[in-house]
Amino acid sequence: MSKMRYLSLLVLILPFKSIGQVEFFVSGGLHSVDVQAEDFLIIDKDKRDSFSLSLEKASYGYHFGAGVRLRFGAFFFQPELIFNSNKAEYKFNDFSVPGLVDSIKSERYQYLDLPLLFGVKAGLVRLYAGPVGHFFFANSSELFDIDGYDDKFRAATFGYQAGLGFDISFIGIDIRHEGNFSAFGEHVRFFGERIHFDHRASRLLGTISIKF
Repeated sequence: MSKMRYLSLLVLILPFKSIGQVEFFVSGGLHSVDVQAEDFLIIDKDKRDSFSLSLEKASYGYHFGAGVRLRFGAFFFQPELIFNSNKAEYKFNDFSVPGLVDSIKSERYQYLDLPLLFGVKAGLVRLYAGPVGHFFFANSSELFDIDGYDDKFRAATFGYQAGLGFDISFIGIDIRHEGNFSAFGEHVRFFGERIHFDHRASRLLGTISIKF
């Protein structure tokens, strides 16, 4: 074999030899959303106080998906595609109805998440971090029952994730923290005006995965 052919063969082989292992996995779990409650006074199109709205709580959600882990010695790159569903509850008080008791309006929204994680593995333990993109999928909301409500979800928002994982045979157990660069509830609009939430939501995610 000539030197040129030998070099060409090395160029083709080395990238695959540098990947120690390729692992595919499916995953699912629960997450909690942490965001500070806020109160808003909504003014209608006639410039009168119409009603109050406050974030009561951001509830637990669930997520599931799949990913691949490309290992380079002790290091790895892990892209994933995750479907996640979240729920929030708002307290509503209509000033036009005297003596009306506050009512609770719920909203559920779904995203497709794309985490791109970089990490290191030592024994059973994995440490990792990386950016994550959230791509709007669908939503349903009882806020549409309120006059003047509309929503405008951004097609994509971004954040980051960092976590710790443990591998026991073909089972993985992960705990992650997620932060976001966008304010919580920025899609909420009344009479054409966006409600300005001051806080960005964070999430704590617990996940179990099965690799094959």
